[in-house]
Amino acid sequence: MRKLLIAFAAIFVATVSVFAAQFQGVVAEVDDENRTVTLDDGSTVPVADGVDISSIAPGDTVDIITDDASGEITEVMIAE
Repeated sequence: MRKLLIAFAAIFVATVSVFAAQFQGVVAEVDDENRTVTLDDGSTVPVADGVDISSIAPGDTVDIITDDASGEITEVMIAE
């Protein structure tokens, strides 16, 4: 049973990572009204509903995870 659970967990992690992209960037602008984040390279990324972007500000280096299907940010964290 334990081996089955470990195998299931490994498959789940592999499947989740297939549908997500992770990258790092520097924030140029945060648009709360339109729920977008613009990076210093000029790319603008939409933010999924429920994702808190209130703690990021222009100049912050952030780690971003996006959903491959929608292209929306699903998680954003200030890089350390």
